[in-house]
Amino acid sequence: MRGEILSYDAVSGEGLISGDDLVRYRFSRSDVGGAQEPAPGLRIDFVPLDDRASQIIPLLIQGYGLTPASCPPGEAPLSPWPYFVRCIREKFIDGDGRARRLEYWSFILFAWLTMMAAFVPFFLLAALADDSDLTSTLALLTLLLPAFWGLFLMIPGIALASRRLHDIGLSGWLYLVTFVPYVGGLFMLVVACIPSQPHPNRYGLASKRF
Repeated sequence: MRGEILSYDAVSGEGLISGDDLVRYRFSRSDVGGAQEPAPGLRIDFVPLDDRASQIIPLLIQGYGLTPASCPPGEAPLSPWPYFVRCIREKFIDGDGRARRLEYWSFILFAWLTMMAAFVPFFLLAALADDSDLTSTLALLTLLLPAFWGLFLMIPGIALASRRLHDIGLSGWLYLVTFVPYVGGLFMLVVACIPSQPHPNRYGLASKRF
């Protein structure tokens, strides 16, 4: 049976597993095969014996030389705005790990909305503009705001694209494909629509809980 480790106490060597059959099973460290330390969020295969799990085998992650401490477990989804804020505040240049589709599209949505908002001063001045050089100069200066904001968003956007590629098992270096005219945009659109891999891969544990 497959399941996920809910909790583990390294002191007592006891833990709790949530099976895919929606039943919880207790286990001991001695039930876990291999040298990998149990950790919450780790997907495992096990044999149920009443209310206990035995012959526990971590799935895939050990084949890539990863440990549970090296990548965070799957998480419950956030709403779009918190995802956008987190991409800027916490993962501004972080291209490691994985990003689910909701995180990617949340960033795209609010990047577009905030960019449109940055153009508002220019549109207002353009609408109220007369033929004076001062008004024309001010209108041109207001274009600096969306220009700088767009450059600012490029960095977390590239980092997020790398994590999205990781989430479907691809190298982040494939982001370079986006610089190919016509092909690049279509490539990232396809990448953004592919579901997350439901199991650990070489970039970390699943980006969400299944």
